[in-house]
Amino acid sequence: MNNQERCIFCILFIFKDNEDSMQNDIGYKHAIEEDFKQPTSVYVHLEIDIICTGLLIIALATRLYNLNEPNYIVFDELHYGRYVSLYTKGVFFFDAHPPLGKQLLYLAGRYAGYDGNFTFDRIGTPYTENVPIKALRLIPAVAGSLLVPVTYQLMLEMSCYQWTAILAAILVLFENCFLAQSRFMLLESIQILFGLCGILCVLKSIHKSGAASVIWLCFGALSLGCCFSVKFSGLYTYYLAIFLVGRQIWQQMSFPKSGLYLFLTSVWKLLILIILPFTIYVGVFYAHLIMLPKAGPHDSVMTSAFQASLQGGLASITKGQPLHVAHGSQITLRHTHGRTCWLHSHAHVYPVRYADGRGSSHQQQVTCYSFKDVNNWWIVKRPDQVSLAVAYPPDAIRHGDVVQLLHGITSRALNSHDVAAPVSPQSQVNFDM
Repeated sequence: MNNQERCIFCILFIFKDNEDSMQNDIGYKHAIEEDFKQPTSVYVHLEIDIICTGLLIIALATRLYNLNEPNYIVFDELHYGRYVSLYTKGVFFFDAHPPLGKQLLYLAGRYAGYDGNFTFDRIGTPYTENVPIKALRLIPAVAGSLLVPVTYQLMLEMSCYQWTAILAAILVLFENCFLAQSRFMLLESIQILFGLCGILCVLKSIHKSGAASVIWLCFGALSLGCCFSVKFSGLYTYYLAIFLVGRQIWQQMSFPKSGLYLFLTSVWKLLILIILPFTIYVGVFYAHLIMLPKAGPHDSVMTSAFQASLQGGLASITKGQPLHVAHGSQITLRHTHGRTCWLHSHAHVYPVRYADGRGSSHQQQVTCYSFKDVNNWWIVKRPDQVSLAVAYPPDAIRHGDVVQLLHGITSRALNSHDVAAPVSPQSQVNFDM
């Protein structure tokens, strides 16, 4: 083949190659156009656990059936019903346990229109028509129903056989204590549900990695915070979750990973388990204080400054009072040794003669009272001034000044004399009014 024939062959080959490329491009464009012409489909993959759903339905049937019976106060409904009434009226109260469970009961009662005017006086008292007892018992009943499927899922997450998980759920389903507590206005089923959900989420976080592990741990921390915000006994469940996460961190030390990675992993897990639960705990108490602005019978266990922040009660006494003791200030005097008590008086007077025949001053009684009361308040007065109003600027009382103490309720002056006291006859100095 000479040079001219080689050139012709190369030209024909290049032309053929370009023609094939153009055909491929045209075919590709047609394929893209066909793809755009076809409608785009969105698929949702939904899985339903028939066994878990069936257990939930049976649990709801056993817990919600005829929920308003018996129609009278049962056991601790006496206490929790009172708390719901106080929440409804906004009256401050104090309880030995955190308030989250009682707040959930209050929300159910408020949604049902409860006005808080029922008197929870004793166990066995019939409920009146203004008490939506079915709504008040609904929250514990639903929580007790959810315990059954959560138990089933928890057993599966612990790598148990499915039949073992079913057996555990059935035991919870028909356990008489769980069933009874779920049908009344009690807090145990709510607390147990939050605790089991927290442990379930922590286990899921341990078995997963990446963002899924963080999300499940956050859910678990929030649930555990709710658990011990219902009752302090939920702290034991919280300690169990910390142990599970700590065991995972300990096991990861044997893996060939860098020390920095292990340290950072441990830090963010512990921060989540500390910050989120206690944020829930503090937030619940913040809501508790915001919801109860009025003074009530339970505020006597609080400080005087806190009592003064409530509407009514000590707020009416301390309003406008100077921070430092001055003429016209209203104060309380507390005994600093032995049993805590406050200088106290009231309108009752000593008898003319004591039981042993001794004579008395027949003046107003003065005692040391162990509880905070409006009769513990005294007005500081300078002897040479008649008005009890606080001057502006205040006339401050200083060390060494002579003052009088007037009882705030009866306006009688505290004085001393040599008449024997009723309790200690050998004492010849007695303070009375």
